[in-house]
Amino acid sequence: MQENEHSPTYPKAFSAMKNASTVATALDEFQLHYPVDFVTFHLARTIVDSVDAPFVRTTYPDSWVSRYLLNDYINVDPIIREGFSRQLPFDWREIDIPANAHQFMMEAELHGVGNNGVSIPIVDKSRRSLLSINSQRSDEEWTPIERQFLPEWLELGFLLHRKAVFELHGENDPVPSLGTREIECLHWASRGKDSKDIGKILGLSEHTARGYLKSARYKLGCPTLSAAIAHAVHLNLITPHVSNPN
Repeated sequence: MQENEHSPTYPKAFSAMKNASTVATALDEFQLHYPVDFVTFHLARTIVDSVDAPFVRTTYPDSWVSRYLLNDYINVDPIIREGFSRQLPFDWREIDIPANAHQFMMEAELHGVGNNGVSIPIVDKSRRSLLSINSQRSDEEWTPIERQFLPEWLELGFLLHRKAVFELHGENDPVPSLGTREIECLHWASRGKDSKDIGKILGLSEHTARGYLKSARYKLGCPTLSAAIAHAVHLNLITPHVSNPN
């Protein structure tokens, strides 16, 4: 398949998923249209080192979902660990399974979860989501399927991400859409730089740097720059500054 060339399945799947009333229904449509066994979608509220109160929808059997939640397997699931730290799609065969996940993997297999799959990280603003596609097929069967459909699965992942954000927040998305320059200026302001310093660092005039800080403050709905910095840190739009004790 050439770049940007879709299979005949894609327009049907896209239309069905777009028109689905919920993310759960969209996942059912995904599974219906492609030769896969299960599909799972996680949306974490912010980009952090650990999964932050994720929104989760899946087509896995209820018995496995219950077992997963009962045993708090999200903390040992190697796919989740990798998925929320990576930037690019990855085949599950690339993952090293740690010793503490062996029991988890055996139980997953007993509940019908296949050994093959691919996960697609999606990053938007200060949020991260993960689309995971699972298959019970052999390596020889799964490899060409993944190779054929992965580019369009990536596009469908972004569709699911937008649908999940809307399902959670409607039109009132709490994470503002800040531009790159606004985030950069907030980053340097959080490190004690004033508009003149920021302008020199970023190759901007002092006036322009001040304008970016002002627009960022307005978008964040904060009365002061310090409040805007604190709110941006809370949303993980910028990272907190930690002083070097030395």
